[in-house]
Amino acid sequence: MNKNKIIENLNYHLVDSTALLTLTNPIFSVVETIGSDMSNETSINARILATGLTYIGFGRLFTKGLDISRDYFNINNKATEKMKYLHDSVYAGLYNIAITPAFYYASGARDLKEIALGTAFSIGLAFLSGGVLGYTVDNFRDLAGLKETERIPQFVKKQTPKMKKILATTLVAGSIGLMSGIYALNPDKEEIETNYQPQIEKGEQNNSSLENIVLE
Repeated sequence: MNKNKIIENLNYHLVDSTALLTLTNPIFSVVETIGSDMSNETSINARILATGLTYIGFGRLFTKGLDISRDYFNINNKATEKMKYLHDSVYAGLYNIAITPAFYYASGARDLKEIALGTAFSIGLAFLSGGVLGYTVDNFRDLAGLKETERIPQFVKKQTPKMKKILATTLVAGSIGLMSGIYALNPDKEEIETNYQPQIEKGEQNNSSLENIVLE
């Protein structure tokens, strides 16, 4: 493999991985904290682990498999959007079935119900959003100047390469900001209990004082 091919593969790896995380991290942070009732800490650990694994190579593994599957089933530019979405959704669902249980266990989840719920939500979400995931990867490749796609909106397609890269960077920043906001609006149960405990103790003290006054 020559130097140019190595650089090209590295660029695809970085762009594809970033595209996947930009879409999935905010979505899964909601699913994990609200749908699966995970603590913020466990969910954040899951997102950190997902980010690390994605950039280590699992992101490229997913998209490379997606490209191979598309070629095998003849899902190309001539295919309808409906067929593209259907194919990508099924592929994403099957991929999540294979890796999700072990992933949540590695993130620190030990409760079987928690892992089962997280896995079920992940698989269901993958089937529902797999088409959007494939669409996002195709668009990020275009924004990064790696591979043009007819799926990108026309007003974006007309932009200069520099503006496309700025748009991609803005999408990544927006994804990180959204995820931070989700965790900020969803305090852990332990934090809520800790914050209310002093108020409960204060209320008990006040009740005790009133009882003493009445007795006197």
